[in-house]
Amino acid sequence: MKIKKRIDEDFQYIYFFKDAFNSKLIGRPYLINVDGFNAEEIKEVKDFIKKNGEEFYTVDDDGLDKTSGYYYSKDGLDFEPLDKMMADSGHTQMFYKEGGQWKQL
Repeated sequence: MKIKKRIDEDFQYIYFFKDAFNSKLIGRPYLINVDGFNAEEIKEVKDFIKKNGEEFYTVDDDGLDKTSGYYYSKDGLDFEPLDKMMADSGHTQMFYKEGGQWKQL
């Protein structure tokens, strides 16, 4: 699959939130001059992340303000989505789905 190869070779990680930030792809390329994805590829990339990545959500201290998304990296889930939501909305906790159960990262 062309998209998988490109993601694995060009990006350290890539993720998106279901509703927050207009569901825009967020990632860190290995090189500064890596091209982004065109409008046609974005749906394919999101489908790939949903199928091959980790489902997650972040919440604030009281657990009421919940923001969900999907994350992909060859190295597994890390704190980048929580860092983004901590700065934007004060979220302090992150959970991911493993074996059908939610676990705290």
